[in-house]
Amino acid sequence: MRILFLSAAIGFVSGVITFFLSLAFLCFVLLILGAVTHTRPDMTLTFKAAVPVAILGAVCGFAITLVRGIRAPTVHNR
Repeated sequence: MRILFLSAAIGFVSGVITFFLSLAFLCFVLLILGAVTHTRPDMTLTFKAAVPVAILGAVCGFAITLVRGIRAPTVHNR
């Protein structure tokens, strides 16, 4: 049960981190694109693209931590 809660916490934190990192990256990309084309881009696109990235980051963080937590006791028993 401890491994499940730890995996959930790490999955949540990795989702939050990937959300804000992708949000910042997409803001810079849209600002550069707007400066090059001399237009004002729609910044709501960053939120629409950052949410799926955050979900993917959370699922990956949860799955990786869960697999490593389950496999760790079997490796040390050898």
